[in-house]
Amino acid sequence: MTWVWAAGAAALAVAIVAEVTLDRGPVSTRRAVAWVEVYVSLAVAFGLGLGATAGWVTAGQFYTGYLTEYSLSLDNLFVFSVIMAWFAVPAARQPRVLLVGIGLALVLRSALILAGAAALGHFGWLFYPFGAVLVWTAIGLMRNRGGQPDGQVERHTGVLAWLRRRSAGGSAMLLLIVTIGVADLLFAVDSIPAVFGITTDGLVVVACNVFALMGLRQLYALMAGLLGRITYLNTGLGVICAFIGVKLLLRALHGSGVSWAAEIPAWPSVLVVAAVLLATVAAGWIAGRHPRAVLERRFAVIDTDGNGVWQRDDYQLLTRRLLEAFGHAADSAPGRAVAAAQRDLYDTMLSHMDANGDQEISRDEFVAAVGPDIADRPGFDVAVGAAARSLIQVADADGNGVLDTGEYARLAAVYGAQADEAERAFGRLDQDRNGMLDVAELTLAISQFFASRDPAARGNLAFGRI
Repeated sequence: MTWVWAAGAAALAVAIVAEVTLDRGPVSTRRAVAWVEVYVSLAVAFGLGLGATAGWVTAGQFYTGYLTEYSLSLDNLFVFSVIMAWFAVPAARQPRVLLVGIGLALVLRSALILAGAAALGHFGWLFYPFGAVLVWTAIGLMRNRGGQPDGQVERHTGVLAWLRRRSAGGSAMLLLIVTIGVADLLFAVDSIPAVFGITTDGLVVVACNVFALMGLRQLYALMAGLLGRITYLNTGLGVICAFIGVKLLLRALHGSGVSWAAEIPAWPSVLVVAAVLLATVAAGWIAGRHPRAVLERRFAVIDTDGNGVWQRDDYQLLTRRLLEAFGHAADSAPGRAVAAAQRDLYDTMLSHMDANGDQEISRDEFVAAVGPDIADRPGFDVAVGAAARSLIQVADADGNGVLDTGEYARLAAVYGAQADEAERAFGRLDQDRNGMLDVAELTLAISQFFASRDPAARGNLAFGRI
């Protein structure tokens, strides 16, 4: 059996080195899919090796634990996205930052797992609080049924703001990496008890976490533009947590001699978790085609810090990211132009969308107010035109007054778009097919983004992703 562990560790090490060596630039969706397939294949092969040497019950426990950790890690991706936004990390640097941050998280998780396994070996009653934690987590997830866990994001943004204000120079990167590692560990407080509900073998639990975390970096790149489309994500994760929590409680009761409490075998657990994941994704895909879902995805583009409201902090953070991405100083002509344009556009939309007068725009207010019936249409047109001109001024590296595909891709990356997403968007927005985006084309796209409810409108792709 030792050779299976050695071979699995060696294969993962080779894959990680190859990935880091070959993929030095921004990660495209195609490359992310390829690497996710590599890591999933390695996990499948490792499980088969466990089955052949340690028995198929152990293999079933590994697969169930791996699927559970992988699915619950989707919550981590939301928080990683918020952390990257708060620290204004360029898209090209995010994969490397995640690699180191996830490596730190793996060390911290492994220590927590081994300590937990030892504690469970001596104190069997710990299964009861573990099960209760999972059931409570399930209730919280299912009460927050939206695709994005706004409550979790809100709990983190205050801390992140405090951390960012106190980071400077070289310390910022170290602080960023530590923040990612610690945030992942905090979320492991829910996910690790879930795996202990499947097996108490510390090494198997570590393996589940290692294989899940090693694919998380590429899953982040792949899912960055898709998480908002998994409409029932929290519900699906809640069902998984509830199932594992009940499974853990039944195991504890069975061990205490309760006659009616029967343990749920490993392989049915694999099928249940896999079926819930498939049903969650399928239901989210169907719901994601609804016009409201398209408008919610538009909102996610401008909600820069991901806290569920569009507020002044969002456009200020976006302005800072734009200037940092293209190397402009805040007091430069492009810097002043984009800052003024972002402020005026926000103020214009605030006067139109802020139904309750709290000086910020919620997701529901945005969805309800998007449409052509803008009261101050002349003011809106002026603000949109200024926004388009300022974005071209910032991103126009060769100074020809238009954006080519490369310039637009860099601009779209600031809004979170992957390279292939930006390429598809460019093809839709370039209406005259001359290979350039001019002010008129970008103005029309931004105008449709805020004033068209048509799911097929080009404005859906104004910022490269939707």
